[in-house]
This record gives sequence, structure tokens and C-alpha cells, in this order.
Amino acid sequence: MATARSIIEKAGRLLAGPLLAVLLSGLVPCSPALAQDPGPIDAERPSFSSSPLALPAGFWQIEAGYEYTRTTGSNGSKEHTLPNALLRWGFHPRFELQFDWTGYSWMTASGKETNGFKDLSVGVKWQIQDGSAPFLAGLFAGVSLPVGDEELTSDDYDPELGFFWTYAGSLDWFGTAKLTESANKYKLENAIGISFSPTPNTSTYVEYKGSFPEGQGPAHDLNFALMHLLANDLQIDLNGTIGLNKRASDYTLGLGIAYRF
Repeated sequence: MATARSIIEKAGRLLAGPLLAVLLSGLVPCSPALAQDPGPIDAERPSFSSSPLALPAGFWQIEAGYEYTRTTGSNGSKEHTLPNALLRWGFHPRFELQFDWTGYSWMTASGKETNGFKDLSVGVKWQIQDGSAPFLAGLFAGVSLPVGDEELTSDDYDPELGFFWTYAGSLDWFGTAKLTESANKYKLENAIGISFSPTPNTSTYVEYKGSFPEGQGPAHDLNFALMHLLANDLQIDLNGTIGLNKRASDYTLGLGIAYRF
């Protein structure tokens, strides 16, 4: 996996300067009152793919939800997680800071219960071009912080790189590719999906996700969700996942909310 390691090192060197510059400039307070009307909320949840659009400068956004995951078989498990929180801050045009925390996990696997807090991660997203283009792309660089409980933490600072994109044509496509490293092993995850809007305030999507951890077989999932806009700054969702092979969980069910302020 030397290629994956070199990708992370080169991307880190490439992004370090620009990210430091915008972080320093972002220390100057931004007021949402000075920003243009941001339009309807653009939430990261509940898809695996992330939006390439950064939160407008001066705005905050909180996203959270509940998730239940079920896996059957000889090593069957059940897991409840809450609040699956994502805090976003638009600190500079086309840049946002993210704090991502799964929160508390109640899990039963092979008859053993494991309950506790999971790790937190922090990162920066860069929206590469203007939001009016039909094809939009964004980059993400982040790192996990080992703050979780003993059985649920990696005990290390695990880096992550991401590439997000959308294409608005006769069909609205979106996708993501993420590369993470933990315990000197790499994992590549990618996704591609199609979104629809049955009504002006309701949208839905279908998304394929593949996970390819080093030294293990891949896991394949089909994700889907229904989102409803209660107000320009408030969205709720119902979501689910169906595992497509034995290495994937059988299914996941969830619900959540996103609020911009």
C-alpha cells in the first residue's frame, strides 16, 4: 500500500499551506448577516457521500440523529448509536470546519455487551469552485481524536482524506471517495448515487457504497433516504441501508435532523 501512503503524504503537503492560511484568516469573525441568502439547507446527512458545497461564511449548522444497525449470523450484533452529531462552521468563503462525533454506542455482539463513547474527528472541507457550475467538487482533510472509551477508541490520531462531487444534468448524480488510515492499515471507501425531488420540499436518493479495507474482503451496501424541508434552515430525514454481501451489516435504520443558524 505504498501508493496509498504516498497519496496521503502528498495531499497533506499540498493542503497544509492553504488550510493554515484560511484557518488564520478565519479567526476574523464572520457575520451571517453580511452573507447573501444561502437558500435551502444543504445537509451532509444522512448519505455516506458528503456535499462538495461548504457552509456559507458566518453560518453554523448542527446535524444529528439516531441509528440502529443489525447483523445476523454466527457473529450477529445489534448496535444503537446517538447522537451521530456533526457541527459545521463556515469560517471562510468555500471553507468550513467540521466536528464529527458518533457519540454513545450500545452494542451487543456474540452475546457480549459493549457500551461507551466513540472517538471524535475534526476536519476542513474546501469547495473547489463556484456553486453555480453543473459539476461541483470538494476536498476534505481530517483526523480522528482518541477520546472514546477503552474498547471503542483507536488510541491514535487517524488521518482521513476525501473527495466529494455532484453533477446536475438530466439526472442528479453525487459521489464520494474517502481514504483513511488506522493501525498502519488503509481503507478506501467510495459511493455513487442518484437523488430525486418528488416535491419542492421533499427529496430522496439511492446510493451504492463500497468499503475496501486493507487485508480484508470488501463490504457493499445500498443506502436510501427520504428528506423533508420544514423550513429553509431545518430538515428532517428517515434513512436506511441494506447490506449487499456477507461482510456488510444486514440493515441499518435511522432518523435525524439538520438545522442551520
